[in-house]
Amino acid sequence: MEFMSGEDFLLGLMQLHKEAENAPWAIKEHDLPKGHWRRVIDPNGEAFCVIITDNFVIGVKTGRVIFLDKKTKKRLDPIMGFHHLVTGDVKPDESELAVLENGKCFHIISLKTFEVVKKVSVPRNFYSSDSYCTYSEDGKTLTVPITKYDYDKREYVHMHCEYETENYTLISKKEVSLKEMDRW
Repeated sequence: MEFMSGEDFLLGLMQLHKEAENAPWAIKEHDLPKGHWRRVIDPNGEAFCVIITDNFVIGVKTGRVIFLDKKTKKRLDPIMGFHHLVTGDVKPDESELAVLENGKCFHIISLKTFEVVKKVSVPRNFYSSDSYCTYSEDGKTLTVPITKYDYDKREYVHMHCEYETENYTLISKKEVSLKEMDRW
């Protein structure tokens, strides 16, 4: 048996990475189709999801949220300590940011004080995965897509949960097909 040199091994890994980035199933940079603000998914960027509003450029990146003041170009202190953030959305009035974990909750951040003001769990036995939340045009509701596996039916159940944005209380759950899910 012949062993690869360190250089051959490294070149092989680089080639595999290049092939994986070009694979049909690989996530490519694209804009999310819903919402008031432009939201860009960029798997190779500094942040996985970038939200561009009138006043901020916000990066949602795994364990932290990064803020850039659009007018002064000053980078504000990030908010850190999250589990696995993937996407988010900003209320149309730019008062709050909702960031969605790939998991069982989402967080509300005040864009006035830059503090986490609320952590909201999705309904029991459900989780969010590969999806994004969206505020309504009037900012009165937030839609969060969730999923669970139904062992009796042996299939996944997908729902859109609608939360009112005063206290982020769940007001409705609607079953949807996989095609109707807001997936990134």
